[in-house]
Amino acid sequence: MTDTYVHPPSDPDIAAIVTQLSEGLPTIQQTLEQYRERLQQGYTLGELRGITDEGYAALYKIAHDLCNQGDFHHALPIALQLTLHKPSDNRYTFITGACLQQLSHFEPAAVVYAMTLDVDPDHTAASYRLAECLIALGKLEEAIPFLNKTIELSYGDFDKRKLMELAQRKLDTLLP
Repeated sequence: MTDTYVHPPSDPDIAAIVTQLSEGLPTIQQTLEQYRERLQQGYTLGELRGITDEGYAALYKIAHDLCNQGDFHHALPIALQLTLHKPSDNRYTFITGACLQQLSHFEPAAVVYAMTLDVDPDHTAASYRLAECLIALGKLEEAIPFLNKTIELSYGDFDKRKLMELAQRKLDTLLP
């Protein structure tokens, strides 16, 4: 997604994980083909590969910590692998969308945020972030329903007040 060299994470264990998961991404199509029949039966790639809840939790923590450090480039391969292996967990799709958005890959970020909303239609932050991506792509009319949804989902929830205000300001700039 980018040709700019980015130094590996300073922690050698994290760097090894990022490298391993990055190297697995180019062959993911073959992996999905290999498991196609079982995937069509409703299994996840993670189930077929025997990934444990502890394994998911450890990888998510690494990706989350990298994002908190602003290191979206290195968090992305981890987040993508989490999403590919367990797409029904909206934490994984959301963090993948966040990494893509922060790296200015707005179209794939929008797709992944939409996946988050497929899993959890009431995910307020995903609705807002999807609207942001659509605005960045110049799809203003398509963004409006997601801004409205963000406001609706936030209404009356003090913890989501800031998100509601942000959505309202964006909406005000889009509407005549």
